Amino acid sequence: MKVNKILLLVQRQGYSFVNQATSLSSGLSQIGVANKIIICSEEFPAKEILEFKPELVLGVGSWHSYEDFVDKPQKIGLKVVPWIVSDDRVEKFIPEYNQLSLILTPSSHCQKIFIKDGLKPEIIKVLPEAVDPNFWKKISEAQLVSFLALISISHQNLNLPFFFDLVKARHQEVPILFTTGGDATNKGAQEVIAALGKIKPEVPWLYLIKTWPSEGSFLHSAEEVKLAKKLGISNRIRYIVGEFSADFMRNLMNFCDIYVAPSRSEGFGLPLVEAQFCEKPVISMKATSTQEIVKDGLTGFLVSPKLVDNQPRADTDELTTVLQKMLTDSNLRKKMGKKAKVFVTENFSPMVIASKLIRYLEEKTA
Repeated sequence: MKVNKILLLVQRQGYSFVNQATSLSSGLSQIGVANKIIICSEEFPAKEILEFKPELVLGVGSWHSYEDFVDKPQKIGLKVVPWIVSDDRVEKFIPEYNQLSLILTPSSHCQKIFIKDGLKPEIIKVLPEAVDPNFWKKISEAQLVSFLALISISHQNLNLPFFFDLVKARHQEVPILFTTGGDATNKGAQEVIAALGKIKPEVPWLYLIKTWPSEGSFLHSAEEVKLAKKLGISNRIRYIVGEFSADFMRNLMNFCDIYVAPSRSEGFGLPLVEAQFCEKPVISMKATSTQEIVKDGLTGFLVSPKLVDNQPRADTDELTTVLQKMLTDSNLRKKMGKKAKVFVTENFSPMVIASKLIRYLEEKTA
């Protein structure tokens, strides 16, 4: 039985989940499946959901949203499938989730956590997040330089360092590293800075770190700045702090030569996919979900983890070796970037993910 009408119910206060739903919605539309996105609010939107008359409600968010994704839709007579991410531990609702016939999660890493914490293995399947290739792509050099001019500080009579004058860095082909995250420390920024401190001083590079303006992020950023000053490389690191449009983030991604995020914890890792759609090689860590997103040695490199306080951290010696290799070989970066674009197009395009969802639903119905 084919499902022809799906409602995507998105967790309240979850911007990344809205993006996740939007990309899937695009794919569903492309394969002819009617769909609608509704974002949960304090008052459950039962009337709006019922007016759409969906054959299925797909909950998009975290396992914490059991009531909105399962309990409340079922009480108004609807079939449900949650598409949920785990934390490092799932503490509630396992018996309730085990009553369902199908649960989706964006990575094998999350799947293993759910199973470890008691979810029945036969009901949970992996459905990765999709990325819109019509948006996340290379932009023209003219577009990029115009964007950089807006976030650069330059003066014809002053020889300002690269982290002020990004246009100059672009013109002089300084390799750019980039990390983005609500908390860059969780994305491995401290390990990256430690590794960069061991790079030969004559190797040019500039490291951009984009973070959210939150108290926790500021505290961690202060630790990173202190480490960079200790290593004598603070003049090669620039923070960009704030909440920005998707266009702004795509432009930043296009500016970089290498996307680097050896994340300490990662449920999926959407920026790693977005980077590869923009033909950027990725450096990450061989742990959590990143092994499903980056092909080691083909679309980037995955460095080995070390346990610190029983948590994985990127091996900074190995990270230094990989960074040195990538920073000094522009041909390798371009070659990996092109292979990355092919890999993510084949595996994370909206139509690919939407078709996989429909196959799961048809298998369960059968």
